[in-house]
Amino acid sequence: MTDYKTLLLGDIFTHKKINICYKDDLLSITNGLCKRIVDLSDDYSSTISLKNSDGTEFADKSESADFSFIGINMPTSTHKTEYKLSVVEVKLCKASIFDAEHVRINLTMTENIQSITFVRSYLIFSDMPIIAVENSIRSNVSSNIYWSHRDGLNDKRNYPPEFLESSADTIRLNKDITPVKAVEFQGRTDYTNDLVIEHMLAVGDINGNLLFCENSDSGMFLLQEAPPSSERRDFEAHDFRVTEDNMLFSCGWGIAPEELIPGKSFTSYRHLVGFYAKGEEQLILKRYLKQRFPQNPDKDFSIMVNPWGIGGFPELVNEQFILEEIKTSAAIGATHYQVDDGWQTGRALQEIVLNNRCVTPEFWTVSKPHLPHGFKNIHDASLKHGIELALWVAPSCNQEYRDWESMADILFGFYQQYGIRMFKIDAVMIRTKLAEENLEHLVKTLRERSAGKIIFNFDTTNGQRPGYFMFLEYGNIFLENRYVYGAGIGYHPEDTLNNLWTLSKYTRTQTLQIEIPAHEDVNHTFYSARSRMQPDLYSAEYWAAIALFANPLLWLAPSAISEQLIETYRKMMDLHLKYRERIFAGDIFPVGQEPNGSAITGFISHNDTEDSGMLLLFRELNGQKSIHCDIPQLGNRKYRFEKIYDSDVTTIKQGEGSRFHLRMERLGSFCLFEYK
Repeated sequence: MTDYKTLLLGDIFTHKKINICYKDDLLSITNGLCKRIVDLSDDYSSTISLKNSDGTEFADKSESADFSFIGINMPTSTHKTEYKLSVVEVKLCKASIFDAEHVRINLTMTENIQSITFVRSYLIFSDMPIIAVENSIRSNVSSNIYWSHRDGLNDKRNYPPEFLESSADTIRLNKDITPVKAVEFQGRTDYTNDLVIEHMLAVGDINGNLLFCENSDSGMFLLQEAPPSSERRDFEAHDFRVTEDNMLFSCGWGIAPEELIPGKSFTSYRHLVGFYAKGEEQLILKRYLKQRFPQNPDKDFSIMVNPWGIGGFPELVNEQFILEEIKTSAAIGATHYQVDDGWQTGRALQEIVLNNRCVTPEFWTVSKPHLPHGFKNIHDASLKHGIELALWVAPSCNQEYRDWESMADILFGFYQQYGIRMFKIDAVMIRTKLAEENLEHLVKTLRERSAGKIIFNFDTTNGQRPGYFMFLEYGNIFLENRYVYGAGIGYHPEDTLNNLWTLSKYTRTQTLQIEIPAHEDVNHTFYSARSRMQPDLYSAEYWAAIALFANPLLWLAPSAISEQLIETYRKMMDLHLKYRERIFAGDIFPVGQEPNGSAITGFISHNDTEDSGMLLLFRELNGQKSIHCDIPQLGNRKYRFEKIYDSDVTTIKQGEGSRFHLRMERLGSFCLFEYK
């Protein structure tokens, strides 16, 4: 089915377990795992019921519309409006490289006085307790408010709060349902190691991409597939708002009021609700993310060498250096070598982000003085050594990516000529909806033109980036710049382990690149001046083990390190590759204590289908020898654990239920198990 089908009153649409029924001015959307009922009797959408599979009611009837846009008179406004529901239509959207199979229901509503068209879309998946929404607006008028970056221009006493925010989804919570936690994510990892902030709450203005609401037995999470809170450009200063009378507003369209252009449609971020039994919220979220952002195990994973971590890479760029790098990348066990900033005629990112240069296509030609044969000889060497060539680029953020078509041609040319299909995207600043649309045109076009072979490593270190839940259909996340030679906030294995551990609660580590710098390049003076424990008190194996359950990023120049370190990292990369298929096939969760320098901690990858998995444990340098902890993924079943790799003596004993006793004899040790 390729085209939309119009639903008339009394019509029913079915696909697999999905049932869409339009009857008595009510739209019922269900798949047996969740159900949403929307009242359309007043020519706008208003949710009156939201249930999980056991019939628990999460919503009460609301008179408000399910959505709003800042400064636009909505149906329940005190001002005169003339809303009309013009069409209800449904479409089966087949699985693709961009999304899981789902059914999309569009409600088209027009408002005659303001000359506005809204399209409210509901998306439901056959085998997930998830219903998502998207909204679009086409308006011939501007938002009826003042706007400014300064506070106080709009007197909030003269406007209801909902008039000053764009709500992508609005629900009146059932009186038994309470908001319990919001999770805020931080990018700009150049400046912080606090990547995940959990807010315990009840009502008020809330920041975060995730909000969890529960009763005594079950819960509902709301996920916003949007940038991190601090990197958004939305007018409102919050992401969720919960009122005393149980109204829940999931805010953030990603469209500022001044961006409306007559005759042009703008579409919001995707917002969704997901249902879970108590204790299974992380599992349901990860299952959704796995299907929402499909990955090809044969093409999308990597052990990447990127030499930027050594410092001064642009000065080293020449053909002979990179040829030697590719040769030693094979020796270290990498699958990819990524040429970073300095290969191009324009020579440096600083030309764009500091000098604000207006770049032309020539900027992104290969620098002849540094690489006289272009990438040809480098490509030939990569084929010889079994290494895939990858490339760093920084599309024109200071032009809002308006030149995306010419940039797409340049990158596709590299793909056709040299087989380059992994591109690191740096210096992203999606400061406007136009910039966001243009950047998405660039990456989506290249994914389509290459039949899904081209993917992107989205740098999340600085600027205004897509973050942890947006654009993942186009690639993965380059998480952070951490240097051991004495720059930035510095690499430390304790910080990297903590960052990965906290993110692994809510994201899939399969989508993250995790750095492994050169263990022998530590600038001890740099760490002493900051009163930090020297990072190389942990072994090189320990550094590498942290990345085993993610995509290892060898943040070093392999041609510049010792044979001994090459052998050490090769051993660990071989370990990763041997078990990667099993590790990545499971759902990965944190286990043990949160890493803080004194913990026994780690990760579990559990495969429900095979009832087996992998367990990775660490004992930090100040940690106790043993702990008792729950590993809920293992339930009450008994398993046999087999050591795959142990840097000292580690034992695991199962007690009652999912209670385990973990003992690790040596400080700064780690152990990898498989279990069945």
